[in-house]
Amino acid sequence: MILDVQNLTHHFENVKALNNVSFKIENNSIISILGPSGCGKTTLIRLISGLEEIQDGKIYLQNDLVSHKKINLPPEDRSISYVFQDFALFPHMTVLENISFAASSQKNKKQLTQQVISLAKIDNFLDKYPHQLSGGEQQRVALARSIAVQPKLLLLDEPFSDLNTSLKKDIIDDTLHLIKSLESSAIIVTHNAEEAMFISDQIIVINDGSIVQIGTPYDIFYHPKNSYVASLFGETNLYTTHVLEGFCDTPIGKIQTPDLSQGQKVDIVIRPEALILHKEKSPLISEVNGVVVDSKFIGNHAIIHMTVSDSSGDKFHMHSKVAGNFLPEPASSVSIELDNNHIFVFSRN
Repeated sequence: MILDVQNLTHHFENVKALNNVSFKIENNSIISILGPSGCGKTTLIRLISGLEEIQDGKIYLQNDLVSHKKINLPPEDRSISYVFQDFALFPHMTVLENISFAASSQKNKKQLTQQVISLAKIDNFLDKYPHQLSGGEQQRVALARSIAVQPKLLLLDEPFSDLNTSLKKDIIDDTLHLIKSLESSAIIVTHNAEEAMFISDQIIVINDGSIVQIGTPYDIFYHPKNSYVASLFGETNLYTTHVLEGFCDTPIGKIQTPDLSQGQKVDIVIRPEALILHKEKSPLISEVNGVVVDSKFIGNHAIIHMTVSDSSGDKFHMHSKVAGNFLPEPASSVSIELDNNHIFVFSRN
């Protein structure tokens, strides 16, 4: 066990940044803390690093107590490296000097420095200063410098947020391989669910300072605990209704709800992937259908805007995500088939 966080609660004046947060991280694992801006993600890793003093709760690093109300082990004594969002490279040092400085306390300094340089793919700009580097290059150097300390735990605060899309994929992939190759553990703060799924062994979903769900990327995606978690992975269609005789009647057909009580008010979260469309001639024979408003081509997939009607005749606007070569004309008719793996029903309090 590399990290054990117990019952962390933290306030800033009258704002509760964290509310009774607890979780554990195994050795040699990568964890993402996923949530929107202001949900408490950065406060959490600042407490773990020792940059913020704990108010309530405990933090154990490799079974050693490093933080509670009366103890706050300094960051330099925690075997933790923190990659800040602005990278915080030493401006008066070259890339090589930044890396060498970080590795200076290690017995195998020269060998470690060369290994990290090679793994981080920064060989071509070792003599440059930070201000001469692109954002992607600075990201690689900041990660390499943090790894050169040989920390037990690496903390990365929104490390990919300022990178352009084409560069981001390469750097995320390289970051994953770099962390895994050196057998470090890492916590990555992000608001991007796709990044979290790609790079993480486990995802911790946070909202309003509280942990909502912890699980593998597969669990979080296919078994969300509430509508907030279900909506993290892109836009959704939301429909509110009531349970009647084990079903919910919706504009896209009846949804089974065997575990919910009669009359229970529910939110139904329908991912666009759930709506499988087929072109139809009018008048429609199919019971579940829609009228296309617009089709948007987005490379490998398309988003179909359509109008659907419930049993009362009320109209609703919904989106379907389909293959990119499926582009029905506006005002054309489509029948709807459901993929229930992307439909979630949550009781509404």
